[in-house]
Amino acid sequence: MSLLRRLMNRNLTLYSQLDTLAECGIVPNDGVGPPELLARHSEREYETSPFKLLLSVLGTESLEPPCLPLSDNLWHMRAECISGPGDYVKVAQRMTTLAGATLPLEEVHDEFDWRQGVAWLGFTMRGRAFRWPAKIEERWIDPNILSRFVALLEEQDTALRFTGLDLGGQDCLIGCASDEQFAALRKRTGLEFEWLG
Repeated sequence: MSLLRRLMNRNLTLYSQLDTLAECGIVPNDGVGPPELLARHSEREYETSPFKLLLSVLGTESLEPPCLPLSDNLWHMRAECISGPGDYVKVAQRMTTLAGATLPLEEVHDEFDWRQGVAWLGFTMRGRAFRWPAKIEERWIDPNILSRFVALLEEQDTALRFTGLDLGGQDCLIGCASDEQFAALRKRTGLEFEWLG
């Protein structure tokens, strides 16, 4: 983030950050508001790390069962998120939610067998069947699965594309945006979002 952007965003309140993100197409889900966000971090923490902390929190799930996403516009993905059956189904569900009605996946299922060294994700979309193999490497997600979702979205008649922000560790933020939303997000937050692909 540039010095000028850091100065402009310094001490930006949580409420101002939420308003700015809404202008970029990122909003909390119904029922999620400042009280839930402030239960995780203090207002000062959100001000000290403007946008990055808030985006990271919005990309997670509620602490209360059934642990639903705090925002359907963002996913805080940890690279070590695959440990057994059902985990690639969760990945598919998050990518589908990000893309909205553009990727209407049905019959989503996966297989994950450590002993056999076999993993794959399967689903149908608009009557077409997909079966994507995945590498098993400890608990790491196979990046080819993400790349296939990027390519699948690009094949659709939409202006939306997947975005990403590297958080500098073993996690990142994945979103979905139009060109205008992407440009606004980079400009307003000062964060180096990139197109996935």
